[in-house]
Amino acid sequence: MNAARPPRARLALIGCGFQGAYHARGASRSPNADLVVCCDRNIERAISLSRANGVGEWSPDWRSVVGRPDVDGVVIATTTHTHAEIAIGAAEAGKHILVEKPMATSVDDCRRIEEAVAGTGVMLMVGFKFRFAPAIQRARRAVPDPIVLTAHTLYDLQQETAGWVNDRYLSGGRLMSSLVHSVDMLRFLSRSEPVRVGAEGGALAIEGLSDPDNTVATVLFDNGTVASLVHGTAGKSGLLSVWSFQSAGRGTNATVFDHGRRLVLRDNSASEPVHFIDDVEDPFAVGMDRLVDRFARAVLDGDHPSPGPRDGTISVVVSRVIERAMLTGQTQQVELSESPV
Repeated sequence: MNAARPPRARLALIGCGFQGAYHARGASRSPNADLVVCCDRNIERAISLSRANGVGEWSPDWRSVVGRPDVDGVVIATTTHTHAEIAIGAAEAGKHILVEKPMATSVDDCRRIEEAVAGTGVMLMVGFKFRFAPAIQRARRAVPDPIVLTAHTLYDLQQETAGWVNDRYLSGGRLMSSLVHSVDMLRFLSRSEPVRVGAEGGALAIEGLSDPDNTVATVLFDNGTVASLVHGTAGKSGLLSVWSFQSAGRGTNATVFDHGRRLVLRDNSASEPVHFIDDVEDPFAVGMDRLVDRFARAVLDGDHPSPGPRDGTISVVVSRVIERAMLTGQTQQVELSESPV
């Protein structure tokens, strides 16, 4: 007699563009999820992604999707300026939520999402995929008490001069749209919260863009960890890759590079460094399958894993503080008010 099939979280994908395709793939690969519908205002895009992942239904209307009784959770991968409206609507419909980063374009909208989630009791995760990258997790275990952290992110100027992320209304700003990843990684690796920031930078590289596109920042954490953050669109590094992080403790150094796929761990007590290479081939897929599967398991188990709504808000708060430090030329204190939960 065959064993009963284990329950699977029934998910809806809202937003079928670049990031949405990775979420659809993650859901189709997860043993804990069934992707039941793909939604996009561009219905042809929704149909195409549905068929590519064996999904039999699609829709142009997110409101009808979040209202479906056969949907347990929604994955939001739309442009950032729509996140708050869709996430709040999903929370009010009692659906669990996985929302792409940034959680919203403004701190106020992040707090609105927090309040909606707290008021309905649904679970919300933010798509900080690097937390689920094996190389990052190994680095965090190897250096549990870092003294110095670095985050190094440089995009190729020739490939990043256009697109919706350069529209502050749509994305929250060229810099913040991806800076939240680096902020979250520093928090994750330090196991601490930022208390003071200094920064230089501005609209330095992308012609015609008035929004900041490059920054060099220093961050002090409440446990004493100090961090250096280089983030921008000045020209992709051929040595470190776009996304690279380093965590240095007392006699131990963990360097993650190649878009989060490779780790070199050096320990004074060992004669040779330890090398680790993630088996994921696509750099943009780093951590994605594990992120989506963790969301599906949380839907089934009823738990509230990190990164949660508070993490989404803090990443936007700190990104805005970095912008303010650049604008004023003065060190800024980071004020993190309590969550409404």
